[in-house]
Amino acid sequence: MILARVVFLVTVTLPYIIDRIYTIQVQLTQIDPVQKAILQLAGAVAYSLFYLSYAGSFYLFLISSKRFRRQVKYLLMKKYWRVCCQQGMRDNRIAPISHISSVECD
Repeated sequence: MILARVVFLVTVTLPYIIDRIYTIQVQLTQIDPVQKAILQLAGAVAYSLFYLSYAGSFYLFLISSKRFRRQVKYLLMKKYWRVCCQQGMRDNRIAPISHISSVECD
């Protein structure tokens, strides 16, 4: 599990590091607009991959750890599902007729 996480983090972080190093080395004022746009697109993709590491770590833990799966299942099914179901079973709160008619007359 640790090896898979390290490989994933290196794979996802490496494009961002390469993009940062390349951006620092290249003088952006001396390149043409098309090259600058390509560089910005590559930077946006690298930045997105860099932030994918947080979600990827969650999914790697979910795939590889039985205990983590149990904890996630408990959290989602036992705690949040009950809250959602209890909110749907509340009684309808309807205003008395006298209150409705007085509001309509105003």
